[in-house]
Amino acid sequence: MTERVHELLNTYWWLPELEAGTRYARTHDDCDGDRSQKLSVVIGEDGDAWVAADAPDRTLRFRMPIIGGGASPRVRNALVILAEAIRLDNEEHPL
Repeated sequence: MTERVHELLNTYWWLPELEAGTRYARTHDDCDGDRSQKLSVVIGEDGDAWVAADAPDRTLRFRMPIIGGGASPRVRNALVILAEAIRLDNEEHPL
């Protein structure tokens, strides 16, 4: 699995289902009914990714499915991959 993740992280690609300039957002699992608390991503025309967490003074939680009650297992998996991408970039280019 790690090899597949690293292969994805080390190549540039585009998913044809995504539209540039469209905001893709998901409410987090611990929103307590406040549907305004979202994580969102916009991919620009130039391929740049813009990320926003719409939850002032709050962290967003995406739980493990089944045992954690997670309603967004794909978002959770993507965030694990994001964490690995951050770790690798920090290792290669510390800021």
